[in-house]
Amino acid sequence: MIVFPFAFHSQTMRWSTVLYTGMFICFFLSYVRILYLSDINIETFKKLLRWIIYAYAVVLIIQIACFYTGLPIFNKINIDITHGFPRLNSCGPEPAWTARMIVLIIFFYICLCDYIKGYKLSIKELFVENKKVCVSFLFVLIMCGSTTGLVLGGVLLARFVNLKSLFYVLFIILALLIIGEQAGISSFSRLAKFIPAILTLDQDTIMQADGSGASRIIPTLNAVKYISLGSFDGWVGHGVDFDQSILKLGGITTNGGALSLWINHGVIVQFLFWYFVFSICTIKGEWISAALCFLFITGGITLNLQVLWFMLVLFITFKYIVRNNESIYNNLNNINNE
Repeated sequence: MIVFPFAFHSQTMRWSTVLYTGMFICFFLSYVRILYLSDINIETFKKLLRWIIYAYAVVLIIQIACFYTGLPIFNKINIDITHGFPRLNSCGPEPAWTARMIVLIIFFYICLCDYIKGYKLSIKELFVENKKVCVSFLFVLIMCGSTTGLVLGGVLLARFVNLKSLFYVLFIILALLIIGEQAGISSFSRLAKFIPAILTLDQDTIMQADGSGASRIIPTLNAVKYISLGSFDGWVGHGVDFDQSILKLGGITTNGGALSLWINHGVIVQFLFWYFVFSICTIKGEWISAALCFLFITGGITLNLQVLWFMLVLFITFKYIVRNNESIYNNLNNINNE
């Protein structure tokens, strides 16, 4: 990120961007260092995730109560209260980010439950043993009004689909659709329009279906036109923020989405970034982990956004705790055998 722009497009070099990225990297490395020196265990991490989910639900309840009582909305950031049912942010910086974060958190909570049990829980067993957590999660996912959340929730739900659980999965989907329709939550109708629109790959159609969703998909579609392996700039990039000088969405400047690094810094940097992220954000035997990571990146989550590093922190923490727990278990077995 420094070498190519500095060597080949020095006029575009902006050290503030480099320093901003550097702060994220330093934070992440510092966190990993502290994590590896800690004695956090599975139960502690599970309890932490559970209370974070509760916090999201409680804050959202307060926000909804404030909206309907006419009181100033607590912790309002990037909310939308002018189009029917309010789209509220809860503890996140905006509804879409809240949805992403809550799905990630519940995913790791489920993984921890599975690990403690020693097998993958069915959706029925998960709900029976964790009613409050599941209800809190569903409440936030639905009531924050994010279409992105519904997509991610659907992917997460696919983790439980098999012949035994098919009835419960269909029941949950039907119940959510009814609740969304009765409550007037627009995210359900927007999703119904958005999915067919994406399949057309037509930018105008996608924009008409859902402007918010389009802002996350169209930048990547636009960026495809500017990437290449047959040119020098395709390998070393066009320079810092070059994508923002050529890509627009409805007259508004955008980045290159999932291909932003390729346009600005070249294919080598882009593939190194993908390797770094996916090497951390994949869990053996959990295809959902790779799917969520893919959806995050293709959904407009770039290098200098907090939610990317939040995802990396959760994955690295889960992997460390599981690996550390297995190491302790093996050591105890060795002692007992001796």
